[in-house]
Amino acid sequence: PPPNPPQRYIDRHKHLSHSLAGNGYTLGPVTADHWFVWVADKTSRVSSQNDTDRVINVMMFDIDETISEKFMFEAYEEEGDREGGGGEEVTEEANRRISAAMTKAAGIDQLVPGATIDPRAFEPCGYSMNAILYNSYSTIHITPEKNCSYVSFETNQKLASYHSLINNVVRTFKPKRFVLTMMADEAGLAEIKDNPLDGRPQKPILVPTKDARVLEYRRSSLASIHIEQDTCCLMGNFIVEEDEADELAQIKRHREGVVRGMSYT
Repeated sequence: PPPNPPQRYIDRHKHLSHSLAGNGYTLGPVTADHWFVWVADKTSRVSSQNDTDRVINVMMFDIDETISEKFMFEAYEEEGDREGGGGEEVTEEANRRISAAMTKAAGIDQLVPGATIDPRAFEPCGYSMNAILYNSYSTIHITPEKNCSYVSFETNQKLASYHSLINNVVRTFKPKRFVLTMMADEAGLAEIKDNPLDGRPQKPILVPTKDARVLEYRRSSLASIHIEQDTCCLMGNFIVEEDEADELAQIKRHREGVVRGMSYT
């Protein structure tokens, strides 16, 4: 079969082929959400327990409309925010204030507690954020338009369990579906206690809503490949099912899905 799009692009630019020295792969079912990935492993590893590598990415589609509204620029504007007082560009000071307000309103700051956050709001809508905590990063990119709303969350945090982090991210944006990917070396995978992409049956992710319902996310597909020397790429598709059970059942299920704090390796 022909190579995937990243592979074709690299092949047409020989200087990239020589410098990257990697390969392109397709991960996931071609009849559903799938992922084109280029892997060029440049990591120089030493013999150390902490010398592992992993990155997770949560790509969310059709996020809750009440959440999308938090990333509309004009909702935060105040008199005097624009240069000259008219329809000119927003001042940098005003953009910093609006960016911080979006971060707080959506609860993004709670996803990376203790981290140094550099947020950026865009006109007329949209948001990006980079955060640094010790030796790890987290980044978020949001396009909130109703017909194509999308959020991506990526981090290289070395956690013993990603359960709380993934649950908190999904609870923050309440998408109708999301794709979870993980790239890790074999040693990094071995450090994870409950890998949500390891092929075993998983408990659903439960998200309570304001109208006393529970959104239930179940993994609909799973794919993985072992590439290069010790790199593993894993991907799972998750789809929401709205829970129609009675109030007592919802309370019980919500308690089962209570999110605890993150644990670091």
